[in-house]
Amino acid sequence: MLRYLSGAGVLVTVYLTMPLDGERWWLALIVSLVVLVGIVPFAYRRVTTVESSESPVMAAAQAILTVAGMVVFAFSSLYVVVNRRGGEMVGLNTRLDSIYFTVTTLVTVGYGDIHATGQLARGVVTAQMVFDVSLLAMSVRLLSNAARKRVEARDSV
Repeated sequence: MLRYLSGAGVLVTVYLTMPLDGERWWLALIVSLVVLVGIVPFAYRRVTTVESSESPVMAAAQAILTVAGMVVFAFSSLYVVVNRRGGEMVGLNTRLDSIYFTVTTLVTVGYGDIHATGQLARGVVTAQMVFDVSLLAMSVRLLSNAARKRVEARDSV
Protein backbone atom coordinates (compact mmCIF):
# COMPACT_ATOMS: atom_id res chain seq x y z
CA MET A 1 0.00 0.00 0.00
CA LEU A 2 2.86 2.36 0.83
CA ARG A 3 4.30 1.78 -2.63
CA TYR A 4 1.04 2.94 -4.26
CA LEU A 5 0.79 6.00 -2.04
CA SER A 6 4.36 6.96 -2.86
CA GLY A 7 3.63 6.43 -6.57
CA ALA A 8 0.64 8.76 -6.29
CA GLY A 9 2.85 11.27 -4.49
CA VAL A 10 5.36 11.14 -7.33
CA LEU A 11 2.63 11.74 -9.93
CA VAL A 12 1.27 14.72 -7.97
CA THR A 13 4.76 16.18 -7.47
CA VAL A 14 5.65 15.79 -11.14
CA TYR A 15 2.31 17.32 -12.17
CA LEU A 16 2.78 20.32 -9.89
CA THR A 17 6.37 20.96 -10.97
CA MET A 18 6.30 20.14 -14.69
CA PRO A 19 6.65 23.09 -17.07
CA LEU A 20 3.17 22.68 -18.54
CA ASP A 21 2.66 26.14 -19.94
CA GLY A 22 6.14 27.63 -19.96
CA GLU A 23 8.83 27.64 -22.60
CA ARG A 24 9.51 23.91 -22.16
CA TRP A 25 5.89 22.78 -22.42
CA TRP A 26 6.93 20.05 -24.83
CA LEU A 27 8.52 18.12 -21.93
CA ALA A 28 5.08 17.83 -20.34
CA LEU A 29 3.67 16.64 -23.64
CA ILE A 30 6.29 13.89 -23.85
CA VAL A 31 5.80 12.83 -20.21
CA SER A 32 2.02 12.71 -20.67
CA LEU A 33 2.26 10.58 -23.80
CA VAL A 34 4.77 8.23 -22.15
CA VAL A 35 2.41 7.77 -19.19
CA LEU A 36 -0.54 7.06 -21.52
CA VAL A 37 1.45 4.50 -23.49
CA GLY A 38 2.82 3.02 -20.25
CA ILE A 39 -0.64 2.29 -18.88
CA VAL A 40 -1.11 -0.74 -21.13
CA PRO A 41 2.00 -2.69 -20.03
CA PHE A 42 1.40 -1.61 -16.43
CA ALA A 43 -2.15 -3.01 -16.50
CA TYR A 44 -0.93 -6.24 -18.09
CA ARG A 45 1.74 -6.74 -15.41
CA ARG A 46 -0.80 -6.03 -12.70
CA VAL A 47 -3.08 -8.78 -14.04
CA THR A 48 -0.32 -11.35 -13.57
CA THR A 49 0.38 -9.97 -10.10
CA VAL A 50 -3.29 -10.18 -9.11
CA GLU A 51 -3.46 -13.80 -10.28
CA SER A 52 -0.71 -14.80 -7.87
CA SER A 53 -1.57 -12.47 -4.99
CA GLU A 54 -2.66 -13.61 -1.54
CA SER A 55 -5.11 -10.67 -1.54
CA PRO A 56 -6.31 -10.57 -5.14
CA VAL A 57 -9.25 -8.23 -4.59
CA MET A 58 -7.04 -5.66 -2.85
CA ALA A 59 -4.35 -6.03 -5.52
CA ALA A 60 -6.96 -5.51 -8.27
CA ALA A 61 -8.42 -2.44 -6.53
CA GLN A 62 -4.96 -0.91 -6.12
CA ALA A 63 -4.18 -1.53 -9.79
CA ILE A 64 -7.44 0.04 -10.96
CA LEU A 65 -6.87 3.11 -8.79
CA THR A 66 -3.31 3.41 -10.10
CA VAL A 67 -4.49 3.21 -13.71
CA ALA A 68 -7.13 5.87 -13.01
CA GLY A 69 -4.47 8.09 -11.40
CA MET A 70 -2.21 7.69 -14.41
CA VAL A 71 -5.08 8.64 -16.74
CA VAL A 72 -5.89 11.74 -14.69
CA PHE A 73 -2.23 12.78 -14.56
CA ALA A 74 -1.66 12.35 -18.30
CA PHE A 75 -4.82 14.02 -19.55
CA SER A 76 -4.69 16.86 -17.00
CA SER A 77 -1.20 17.65 -18.22
CA LEU A 78 -2.29 17.48 -21.84
CA TYR A 79 -5.18 19.89 -21.25
CA VAL A 80 -2.89 22.49 -19.70
CA VAL A 81 -0.45 22.11 -22.61
CA VAL A 82 -3.22 22.33 -25.22
CA ASN A 83 -4.66 25.45 -23.57
CA ARG A 84 -1.31 27.13 -22.86
CA ARG A 85 -2.03 29.98 -25.27
CA GLY A 86 -5.72 30.14 -24.36
CA GLY A 87 -8.71 29.83 -26.59
CA GLU A 88 -8.87 26.05 -26.77
CA MET A 89 -10.84 25.55 -23.57
CA VAL A 90 -13.29 27.82 -21.79
CA GLY A 91 -12.92 27.91 -18.00
CA LEU A 92 -9.59 26.09 -17.81
CA ASN A 93 -7.28 28.54 -16.05
CA THR A 94 -5.28 26.52 -13.52
CA ARG A 95 -3.82 23.06 -13.04
CA LEU A 96 -6.61 22.29 -10.57
CA ASP A 97 -9.14 23.25 -13.26
CA SER A 98 -7.44 20.74 -15.52
CA ILE A 99 -7.62 17.95 -12.93
CA TYR A 100 -11.27 18.82 -12.26
CA PHE A 101 -12.11 18.72 -15.97
CA THR A 102 -10.25 15.43 -16.46
CA VAL A 103 -12.04 13.77 -13.54
CA THR A 104 -15.49 15.03 -14.59
CA THR A 105 -14.82 13.67 -18.07
CA LEU A 106 -13.49 10.37 -16.67
CA VAL A 107 -16.59 9.78 -14.57
CA THR A 108 -18.85 11.10 -17.37
CA VAL A 109 -20.40 13.88 -15.31
CA GLY A 110 -19.55 16.83 -17.58
CA TYR A 111 -20.95 19.86 -15.78
CA GLY A 112 -20.20 22.14 -18.72
CA ASP A 113 -18.41 24.88 -16.76
CA ILE A 114 -15.17 23.91 -18.49
CA HIS A 115 -15.42 22.79 -22.08
CA ALA A 116 -13.41 22.47 -25.26
CA THR A 117 -13.95 25.09 -27.94
CA GLY A 118 -10.91 24.65 -30.19
CA GLN A 119 -10.45 21.76 -32.57
CA LEU A 120 -7.25 20.51 -30.90
CA ALA A 121 -8.89 20.50 -27.47
CA ARG A 122 -11.96 18.72 -28.82
CA GLY A 123 -9.69 16.10 -30.34
CA VAL A 124 -7.91 15.53 -27.01
CA VAL A 125 -11.23 15.35 -25.12
CA THR A 126 -12.56 12.83 -27.64
CA ALA A 127 -9.38 10.80 -27.29
CA GLN A 128 -9.77 10.86 -23.50
CA MET A 129 -13.37 9.66 -23.69
CA VAL A 130 -12.46 6.75 -25.98
CA PHE A 131 -9.35 5.97 -23.92
CA ASP A 132 -11.26 6.10 -20.62
CA VAL A 133 -14.07 3.84 -21.71
CA SER A 134 -11.92 1.25 -23.43
CA LEU A 135 -8.95 1.09 -21.10
CA LEU A 136 -10.76 1.31 -17.80
CA ALA A 137 -13.39 -1.19 -18.91
CA MET A 138 -10.65 -3.57 -20.05
CA SER A 139 -8.65 -3.04 -16.87
CA VAL A 140 -11.62 -3.64 -14.62
CA ARG A 141 -12.60 -6.75 -16.56
CA LEU A 142 -9.11 -8.24 -16.66
CA LEU A 143 -8.31 -7.45 -13.06
CA SER A 144 -11.65 -8.61 -11.70
CA ASN A 145 -11.35 -11.88 -13.67
CA ALA A 146 -7.83 -12.38 -12.35
CA ALA A 147 -9.01 -11.70 -8.80
CA ARG A 148 -11.97 -14.08 -9.22
CA LYS A 149 -9.70 -16.85 -10.54
CA ARG A 150 -7.30 -16.37 -7.66
CA VAL A 151 -10.08 -16.45 -5.07
CA GLU A 152 -11.54 -19.61 -6.67
CA ALA A 153 -8.10 -21.27 -6.71
CA ARG A 154 -7.50 -20.34 -3.07
CA ASP A 155 -10.95 -21.58 -1.99
CA SER A 156 -10.58 -24.90 -3.82
CA VAL A 157 -7.50 -25.81 -1.79
